[in-house]
Amino acid sequence: MTTLLEFFLKYLDFLYLDPHFRITDSSTSGVANNGASLTLTSPLTTWQISNDRGQVLIGIAPTKLAAQPQNWFRLSIIRQYLDDYDETNMVSPTEAVAWGRDNRDRIDDLFSDNLAAESCEALIALEDANAVKYWGPP
Repeated sequence: MTTLLEFFLKYLDFLYLDPHFRITDSSTSGVANNGASLTLTSPLTTWQISNDRGQVLIGIAPTKLAAQPQNWFRLSIIRQYLDDYDETNMVSPTEAVAWGRDNRDRIDDLFSDNLAAESCEALIALEDANAVKYWGPP
């Protein structure tokens, strides 16, 4: 958890300092450098930041649809959808967070109440298309 908290404070302070966001969940394996997650929730979006075996992962869901696992999306797929940026272009977690910070309003718009369900369907379709593209048809 320590490593995740350090990353969170250093790079994701824009979420913590936004009065719309609250830390709504956290978990830890009890190990300082892996196996931890933080969930931050605003009225529009819920962000989950995880440290899984040393890899920082960021998932985002529309808050009103976050209870359904299929409505959680990697930041990279959201970037691909919004900017047509090929998700196979490797970016560091700090670069991904910088893009998320700079595009937070666009992400909120994508998951606004009137567009959330439609956006989730489009993102799921993009994930399915990527799966077929990279690994072939099911």
